[in-house]
Amino acid sequence: MSLPRLRLERCTDLGGGLWRIDEGQARHLLKVLRAASGEELEGLGGGQRWRLKLEISAEGVFARTLYPIPEKGCPPRIVLLASLLKGNDFELLLKGVTEIGVSKIIPIAASRSVPRYSQEESIRKQLRWKRILEESTRQCGAPEIPELSPPASLDEVLETGLPPLRIAGFLEERAVPIGSVSPKAEAVVAIGPEGDWDDQEKQLLLHAGFCPVRLGPFVLKACTAAVVACSYLVLAWEAVALGENRGKKVPDPGPGMPDEPV
Repeated sequence: MSLPRLRLERCTDLGGGLWRIDEGQARHLLKVLRAASGEELEGLGGGQRWRLKLEISAEGVFARTLYPIPEKGCPPRIVLLASLLKGNDFELLLKGVTEIGVSKIIPIAASRSVPRYSQEESIRKQLRWKRILEESTRQCGAPEIPELSPPASLDEVLETGLPPLRIAGFLEERAVPIGSVSPKAEAVVAIGPEGDWDDQEKQLLLHAGFCPVRLGPFVLKACTAAVVACSYLVLAWEAVALGENRGKKVPDPGPGMPDEPV
């Protein structure tokens, strides 16, 4: 069973490895999780995970640092260009790609994106999206909260500095299987709205050096497509970083494992 998790950015660093837990997270620990003084917690912040001990006194609710938790591997830095989606699909997308380990998310106001936000609505949405990202990191244990940019048009974003490995989901025959793309330590993924990018947006992406990819034999919802594309890049890079080769024979697990399916 995983330990209760805290976002340390919301806590006050008192020095000497002691943190004052903010009111919201303290209330969740005590009222919802029924945590008691002396229990261990996991702290997330600054790209690092920490083992903590809960301390409750008349002065407040605190967490004391015990030791850092070593990270496994070195995940790639993935920038996601995610078209705005209707309903709660965009929020599902945010949760899914945060669990995968995306580093930065740039919402794209594509021509076929249904949502059209006023400036005031956009500000409210961004605040809600940031809360969703933070809550998702606490659920999955990601040490860093993905950076969230304000919504922008595709042509504006393509003029900014993006990683050299660039792939875009396309619903057409010229798209290559995503499995044929060699993963890199940095990549950018562009996922269009329901119904795909329009022709002008596809040309913009191709001109900017994006490789059109398909994400399987069937048509995926946009929120699913984002998770699938980012998952491939993370897992494929993990295999490269571990020195694994595609098609390498799996070692014999030894006695105790059946040779035939059960």
